[in-house]
Amino acid sequence: MALVLLLAACTRNHGDIGIWFGTWHVNSITVGGTPATVQGNYFFQFQNRVFRVSMVGAHEQQVESYGTWEENEDGTRLTITFPDPDVFYIDMPGLEARNEFVVNKIASNRLELYKVLDDGTPCTFILNKQP
Repeated sequence: MALVLLLAACTRNHGDIGIWFGTWHVNSITVGGTPATVQGNYFFQFQNRVFRVSMVGAHEQQVESYGTWEENEDGTRLTITFPDPDVFYIDMPGLEARNEFVVNKIASNRLELYKVLDDGTPCTFILNKQP
C-alpha cells in the first residue's frame, strides 16, 4: 500500500495541478484566421511548473523543448515561457519564447487557448487531453 501512495505522489511532483496535469494533443492551430499547416503531431505536457512541448513526426522522430508555465489566480490566463532560446527547438506555428494565452475554454478533455503573436497576429490553439 505504501508503494502505491509513493508512486501516485511522484507522478504529480509537488502537488495536484488539477486539470492541467497530463498530455494534451494539439488538434489545430489557427493563425490570423487561417488554419496553420503543421508537420507531425504536437503535444503539450504540464507537471508542477515544468512545461514540455513535443513534436512526433514521421518514423517516430521526436523533438522537444522545455519551459515553465503558470496560470493566474482565476484560471483565465496561462503563461508559457521558454527561458533559454538555445534549447528552444520546436518550430510550431504560434509558439514563441514567451506566450501569454487567454484560456477561452477549458474542460476535462478540451482546451482552447488564444494569444496575440509578437507581430500582432491573433492565434488560437485547440487541444484535447490524452487518456
